[in-house]
Amino acid sequence: MLDEAIATCRQIADGLGAQNQAWEDSVTEIVEKFDEVSETFFFKTMPSIPVTRNCNRAASAALELKSAQDWDSFGPVLEELIANAQNVIDKAGMRGTTLT
Repeated sequence: MLDEAIATCRQIADGLGAQNQAWEDSVTEIVEKFDEVSETFFFKTMPSIPVTRNCNRAASAALELKSAQDWDSFGPVLEELIANAQNVIDKAGMRGTTLT
């Protein structure tokens, strides 16, 4: 399930810098952190499902807005994605890592 979020975030980041480099940097950071935690035991347990599902939903919504070039709505959805990603990282045991 985390692999799906990583793939979606990669699609979001691809070319996003042309619109806003800070957005692309944030999504790229999410991918990097997810790659770091993807093999942790947490993702082999049931508690990982709700937080990862929330992250997948936010990533899917952000990708839809990027595809539609709805930049006014994209920013708030990206903030939601960052918050969900932070929750996933915290739950996976990487407390202290803060996404920007």
